[in-house]
Amino acid sequence: MATNKQQQLLEAYKQTQSDIGNIMGWINCELGKYYENAPTWCTVGSLKHVRQNLIETLTFLSGIDEAAIKRGLEEMNS
Repeated sequence: MATNKQQQLLEAYKQTQSDIGNIMGWINCELGKYYENAPTWCTVGSLKHVRQNLIETLTFLSGIDEAAIKRGLEEMNS
């Protein structure tokens, strides 16, 4: 049986993991809003900033080199 501290740890992990999934869904909704409006270079710049932050996050979580992630994205886009 899990101790109280182990249970708290598991609950915090599950809640945080759920929050991340919900944030990703929220980001997807916001991306749809950007697409509905006529794009400008300002919105492209904003999206590139978000993209870079997400690449940095993926690098942190996965340990995969940033350059490798960018190469993977280029392959997916071609």
